[in-house]
Amino acid sequence: MEQRKTEDGRVLILRRRNQILTLLYHGNRLMRACACGPGEEILDNIYVGKVKNIVEQIGAAFVEYSPGALCFLPLREYKGEKKLVAGDEVVVQICKEKQKTKEAGATLRLSFPGTCFVLTYGNRKIGYSSKLSEEEKRRLQSYCRESRLFVEVSREYGIVFRTNAGGAPDDLLEEELRTLKEEADKLVQNAPYRTCYSLLKKSIPSYLKSLQDFYSVDYEKILTDDAEIYEETKAYLKAQQPHDIGKLSFYEDAALSLAKLYSVEARLSEALERKVWMKSGAYLVIDPTEALTCIDVNSGKASGGKGKKETYLQINLEAAEEIARQLVLRNLSGIIIIDFISMETRKQNETLLAFLREAVAADPVKTTVVDMTPLGLVEITRKKEKKSLREQLL
Repeated sequence: MEQRKTEDGRVLILRRRNQILTLLYHGNRLMRACACGPGEEILDNIYVGKVKNIVEQIGAAFVEYSPGALCFLPLREYKGEKKLVAGDEVVVQICKEKQKTKEAGATLRLSFPGTCFVLTYGNRKIGYSSKLSEEEKRRLQSYCRESRLFVEVSREYGIVFRTNAGGAPDDLLEEELRTLKEEADKLVQNAPYRTCYSLLKKSIPSYLKSLQDFYSVDYEKILTDDAEIYEETKAYLKAQQPHDIGKLSFYEDAALSLAKLYSVEARLSEALERKVWMKSGAYLVIDPTEALTCIDVNSGKASGGKGKKETYLQINLEAAEEIARQLVLRNLSGIIIIDFISMETRKQNETLLAFLREAVAADPVKTTVVDMTPLGLVEITRKKEKKSLREQLL
């Protein structure tokens, strides 16, 4: 499997029409992409909302977080002494973007994300990113035992170690944990005195949040050719990711724009195409639908000649790696059904599934390879957090 190429990782932040793009490249390959428009961003915002109505049949409350704007809140999250009723005021955080006919999703379990940690209010569990190695987890567990600040914070908040915590020194962990605690304390203490529809916490812009979510080891440079974006990014890094501020550069070549240098339009166009060619000459066909996403693996130009059946496993392994990249790049979510090329032995299928599970393990979004059906179809589930890249761009 292809390893991360940290030596040539680049993050590009640039304007495209009325959007700001944050793009992660490894060499000339686009690995991740995020586009945010000029409209109001509400994901991760925290509000004082008012319960509009309760729908017992679906176990949910609809909460008005600003006049005329509703969000969907699962009732199972409410642990109050009294039953939640219409007119009650609750502090909610938007955890899912509005999707066509569906209202935005909300939670009572507030989270305060940093680069190395996520603090949670309403859930005091200690957790670790599944992307952390066992060695990194042991080091962080040692930090938990030795840090007085960690012990203090864990009495009031849940703490999740993000992947970036693995390579962070203790002093950086202490600094971020202290900053997050101060932010969370202030909000929790002030919330009861704020009026209905108050915005208690506005999330950082999506293009900066992407920097927070990208793995620091994945890139060595952050480039932008926009002066305003450069200053905002510099201020953000100085405050939130001081260890990465040396990676930021302002691109000033007037003869060749940053977008043209990295063929941004071509790479984005490829990320929206139905057909994805692979080095072997085989290709994928990706068809998103309302209910699920279908991915078909075709041998294409890689087929033919003697012993072609022996090449099917290699084509499927190549496809598995490319599918893992496409899930992240296109931000596909929900149910994904993959029709790999049929193989003759059970051992080959087991090898393919093991490889696919390893390939999706690096996905920043929770992704599960369920199993292979008797018909040879592989089912994957991927958590829905944001709109797909197609929805963001179009």
